[in-house]
Amino acid sequence: MAGVINVTSSNQAILTLGNSAVSAAPGAVNGFVVPLVQDVTVSATPGTVRYSTLDSTSSSAFTTTNENEISFNMLVDDDAFFGNSSVTNNTVATNGLLSTSIAKTEVFFSVAFEGTDTDDFYVKGKGFIGGLAPSASMDQGIWISSGSIIVNGELEKDQVS
Repeated sequence: MAGVINVTSSNQAILTLGNSAVSAAPGAVNGFVVPLVQDVTVSATPGTVRYSTLDSTSSSAFTTTNENEISFNMLVDDDAFFGNSSVTNNTVATNGLLSTSIAKTEVFFSVAFEGTDTDDFYVKGKGFIGGLAPSASMDQGIWISSGSIIVNGELEKDQVS
């Protein structure tokens, strides 16, 4: 029987980054779990081209290549954003999100939908970090940043083994 995926427990929607597909899997020993994520969106969007013909009152469309993206908002954490030099087994964690984005380094990622238990679903792929835009104001008291992963290739679904 199908069930609803409920993210109200704090161990469900998890964004993990790595310098290899293995290290980016949910629950991987060397995985870099992006901390303090407020929300995450997985966009699997085919490109489309619309056209009209004189013999129809409606437009038509066809699809082109997919334009996939992972977007998120997070509270800015020093180690995650600027890097932690004591981490030696995952260059994304060592360099941080900002330096990885500036260097245009391709990363591997996963977004766990249900957590890290066996048979939990997740999507995975590789891409480039972008969209970092830290902001602060007198009312929020902390730095908050948007971010995205511009997917290079296709999203894949998988299950934790």
